[in-house]
Amino acid sequence: MLKKFESYVQKNHLFTKNDRLLLAMSGGADSVVLAYLLKEAGFRFCIAHANFNLRAKDSEKDEKFCQQLAKKLNVPFYSKSFDVKSYLEEHHSGIQVAARNLRYEWFNDLLKKSESNFILTAHHANDVLETLFINLLRGTGINGLKGIPEKNGQIVRPLLHLEKEEILAYAKENGIKFRTDKSNLEDKYKRNYIRLNILPKLKELNPKLEQTFINNSNHFREEASIVKDYLELKALEYVTQTHAGLFINKKKLIKEKYIKSLLHFLISGYGFNVSQENSILKNILSDSLSGKYFFSPSHQLYIDRNDLIIKAIKTMDFKGFKIHSLNDLNNKGMFHLSEVKQFKLPEKNEIYLHSSKLLFPLSVRKRQIGDKFRPFGMSGFKLLSDFIKSEKLNLFQKENCKVLVNGNGEIIWLIGYRSDDRYKVNIKASDLIKLTWYE
Repeated sequence: MLKKFESYVQKNHLFTKNDRLLLAMSGGADSVVLAYLLKEAGFRFCIAHANFNLRAKDSEKDEKFCQQLAKKLNVPFYSKSFDVKSYLEEHHSGIQVAARNLRYEWFNDLLKKSESNFILTAHHANDVLETLFINLLRGTGINGLKGIPEKNGQIVRPLLHLEKEEILAYAKENGIKFRTDKSNLEDKYKRNYIRLNILPKLKELNPKLEQTFINNSNHFREEASIVKDYLELKALEYVTQTHAGLFINKKKLIKEKYIKSLLHFLISGYGFNVSQENSILKNILSDSLSGKYFFSPSHQLYIDRNDLIIKAIKTMDFKGFKIHSLNDLNNKGMFHLSEVKQFKLPEKNEIYLHSSKLLFPLSVRKRQIGDKFRPFGMSGFKLLSDFIKSEKLNLFQKENCKVLVNGNGEIIWLIGYRSDDRYKVNIKASDLIKLTWYE
C-alpha cells in the first residue's frame, strides 16, 4: 500500500519531500495509518491533535495516545484543548460544525508556528461516498456531487484513493494500534446512520460501491468545471464592481434562461442561504417594488430599481477618523495625496484642493442629520439629505455616504459625489493638491 500511496501523492502533485506537513490526527485508524505512511515514505511532518473534551476520559486518552505516537515516530507534536460547549452557546451551531470551525482556525495558526506548507487530513474513499449521500439528502446541485477534493488550498487529503477496509487491513498487517471512537458506532448522527445502515445495503447490490462513486465524482467534477466556466462568462454580462458595491443588472437577469442557477452562482459566495436565494428570485421574477434588502452574516443585498446591490456589512460600520497634517492623509490608508503637475478632470473618487485652505485637523465621518453644504456649481446651501435624494442614490449609497470636513466645520467634499463650491480651485495655482479616496 505504501507504493500506491506514494504514486497517488506524486500523480496528483499533492506535496513533495521538500514540504513541511501538518497532520491532523484524531488517534483513529485513518490518521494513524497516514502517519505511518508519511514516516515510511520519508516525508517531513508534525502531528496536531485537537481535544474537544466531549468524551470525558476517552478524550484525555486520545490526546495521550497521539502524543506518545508522535514521540515514537520522532516528530513534533502539538495539541490544544477546546471548550466546545461554550462555543455552541455563543454561535448556536451543531457540535460537528463547531468542532470543525475550532479545529481549522487552530490549524491555520499552527501552519505559521510550525512553518508547515500543508494541512493533511485522513479522509478516504468511504468519506467521499458518505458526503455525496449527505449532500443529496440536503438537496444539492452539481457542486455537491463533486465529492471531496484531494487538494483545496493548503488542505490536502492523500488517502482519498483508499477504502476504509484497505486502511484497516494495513493497520492489522503491520501491527499498528489506534484508538476507536465509540460514538462512530452510534447512528444518531446523519453520517453514521448512512455508514451503518444505508451503505451496507447498497454494497449488496454493488460490492464496488466506493470506487463507482469515486469515478462518478470525478465525472461530476469535470462537468462542474464546465458549468463554472459558462457561469463565469455569463456573470461578466450582468455584474459591475465599483467602490460602492457589486451591481447585478436586474433587468438583464430576468431574461436569463437559467436564472436560478446563475443567481445562485452570483450570490452564494456572500453567505446568503437557500431560503434567501428563493425569496430574492421570487422578488426579481415578480418585478416587485424596489427597496427590499436581505442580510447574510457578512453582506447586505439590496434590490434597487435596476440592480441587485451587494455590499459587505463591515463597510457600513464606519467609525471615522481625524487627519492632522498633509502627510497624515497617506497614512490613513483610504486617501492618497498627489502633487499636481497638470490639472485633469477628476474622477468620482478624486478631488483637487488648495492646500492653503485646509485647516487641520480635518475629519472624515459619516453624514449626520442637519449636515449642509454648497454643492459645486450652486450659489446657495443645500441639506446633504436633500442633495442625496436628488441624486437618487440607492439604500447602500445613502447609508455609506461620508464627508471630508475642514477644521472649521465646513464640509469640503461629499466623498465620491460632489465637492463644496467654496473649495473650488484655480487650476493654475501653485498650492494645488489632489486627493484620491480608496474604500
